[in-house]
Amino acid sequence: MHILILATGGTIGSTVRSGVIAPDGGRELLLLAQYRAQYGDTARFTVREICTVLSENADDRFYETLIRALKAADKNEYDGIIVLHGTDTLSYTAALCAMACRELPVPVCFVSSAYVLTDPRQNGAENFRAAVRYIESGLRGFVVPYCSRSGEVQIHLATRICEADCFTDDFHSAADLPLAFLEGNTIRLNLSPALPTQAELCAPMQPILQDFVFQKTVFPIKMMPNLAFDAISPNPNTCAAVLCIGYHSGTAPQTPLLHFAKRMRQNGIPVYLAPVKSQNTQYLSTDTLLDAGIRPLFSITAESALAKLKLAYQQAALPPEDFLSQALYFETL
Repeated sequence: MHILILATGGTIGSTVRSGVIAPDGGRELLLLAQYRAQYGDTARFTVREICTVLSENADDRFYETLIRALKAADKNEYDGIIVLHGTDTLSYTAALCAMACRELPVPVCFVSSAYVLTDPRQNGAENFRAAVRYIESGLRGFVVPYCSRSGEVQIHLATRICEADCFTDDFHSAADLPLAFLEGNTIRLNLSPALPTQAELCAPMQPILQDFVFQKTVFPIKMMPNLAFDAISPNPNTCAAVLCIGYHSGTAPQTPLLHFAKRMRQNGIPVYLAPVKSQNTQYLSTDTLLDAGIRPLFSITAESALAKLKLAYQQAALPPEDFLSQALYFETL
């Protein structure tokens, strides 16, 4: 069993000095030492440190670097790939990479740690073990293994994992449906019909693009009470679209967003709303927004909505709306 490790920094690649957590190149060697000492595994690892950043600093240049590294990996050499990543933007990176690199014929696991590896509260070694076991079990897909504070190890589908809870640091899957669980030393698949099967995850997929250079940005705006839309002015020369991340009911402030969307249309910038439930009834505010031309992205997480929009306005093979209508990597619940 030969596994490629792509190290990007994050807490799992950091140390604490004078009360400050900062990236420290070479931490992946400590992770491997801890893993072998605790679990005695005989898997072979090749480590490549492609960058050392805290994940809150992830940007399009970071995504370009990681996506290229994933696509460049020799798929005949490795049985799987593990990406070491920080927790803050893990859900965003996982969703984007799953869509952008969906053609990869080997499993890709994103592994993080809630604390630095020298902290007794760290779960990086357990998350790493879950990733190795997932790969060793012959399973496929882009996934995020994560051990919660309760000790349960869930394996999340990359396009359905949601941002971690700021108090427990735990991740969860949309609709509380993780793809699988690590129980003891065994992977147990979640057989819910709402999840893709391993046969579906193994089916070959065509690449979206061979090379990624994000020329324009997607501007995300998280809805909050009294959000000052009149103070938000994305640059039409660099902004391809605006994503309004609504409340859980698929709602957003009606009147100010209508005025904002009109101003964006005058600048040639489309405005999208997500997540929006696909159902027969909508709240009046949501219905008014959709009638006014704000474009819904139904039944996907905010993370997958942002990733899908970034790719839709990067590719040129299809009009963006046609591209967005396609399922890219099991993102639709």
